[in-house]
Amino acid sequence: MRATKYNSLSQLAAVMAGFAVTILLLESGALLTWADRLDVGPARSRAVQVTTALHKTLQPLGAEQVRKASLDGLDRLGWTDDPARLLAAREKFSLSGPASPRLATAHAQNSSVPKTIAPIVASVPKLTPLKPLPPAAPGQTRVVALVGDSMMAVGLSDVLLRQTATDKNVRVVKAFRSGTGLARPDVFDWMEEYPAMIANEKPDAVIVAIGANDGQGFVKDGKTLAFGSDAWVKVYQQRTTDFLNLLTRNGAHVVWVGLPPMKASAYNDRAAEINRIAYTVVSQNPLATWWNPQPYIGDESGGFRELETSADGKTTRIRAGDGIHLSDEGAALLAPALIEWLNPAPLATTTAQVTPQESPVAPVNRHRHGARGRTARP
Repeated sequence: MRATKYNSLSQLAAVMAGFAVTILLLESGALLTWADRLDVGPARSRAVQVTTALHKTLQPLGAEQVRKASLDGLDRLGWTDDPARLLAAREKFSLSGPASPRLATAHAQNSSVPKTIAPIVASVPKLTPLKPLPPAAPGQTRVVALVGDSMMAVGLSDVLLRQTATDKNVRVVKAFRSGTGLARPDVFDWMEEYPAMIANEKPDAVIVAIGANDGQGFVKDGKTLAFGSDAWVKVYQQRTTDFLNLLTRNGAHVVWVGLPPMKASAYNDRAAEINRIAYTVVSQNPLATWWNPQPYIGDESGGFRELETSADGKTTRIRAGDGIHLSDEGAALLAPALIEWLNPAPLATTTAQVTPQESPVAPVNRHRHGARGRTARP
């Protein structure tokens, strides 16, 4: 009988140890970045200390440079899904000529917008009507960018894309990414990513829904700023201002969709703070309107509402199971007002806007097979 050879535990341990050493050599910088991006707190501080010491020890060996060179080559081939990295790789290797707008001018400011910092409002208005945009010139395509985190990516973008799909006068640019926000540019910098996302497009209309991930502290100039502190508010307000200026710098009109009521009370309080800051910033920009979705999907007191019952007695879920995102049916309650603002022909002549004054809840789109029940990180 032929003997079967088995690897010993010591051999397995040696292989695993070699694998771990290889990872540390190649990824010590990535581990440091991971630690730096953790939510502010004791765990982050300890992780940063450990990974910083590890990175300083391993960096002189030069193994990480091999990894970076390999990643640059893959970016050049289009393997990355990060628009800013892909654009930077194309510019560096001159594959497609100079990109427009270039990342070097991504932080350009709109000189027509006041630079003064306005005091944060105590509350946001419940009713925020949207004045429709002027009709697009005959034969001219209206370019609209859908921008934001998963508050745009989950539900709302799907519905808006479907309702504009048959209109030849509208071209939609998708510029959203789940798990992002304005509080942590160290994790995802919208000032660089947005120009890369829209590439050579110049939207004349923007619908943005963002902020669901921003209820957290962050580090600025080596100092930890707690969420809601005066210093935190000042920095976040400036980042919101910079981002809005970026969206409007070519004259685009913006609708900033506020965060809806959230199920968890603590999370809802943080969303309300984000809304107050966003409203303060947006109300200072003549090209932008902050829009409150609460009258369409909230309950009578302005709180979280999970279900909607139609006149025929049919009940539908308008919020995702996580108590944060919109279901497709919930997004369909917001879509008519946004489409009316966008005013795309011929949909503008067939889609009537239901304002909160007429009814706190717009009619649900019944030409669907139900929500897909998707949930995702904001």
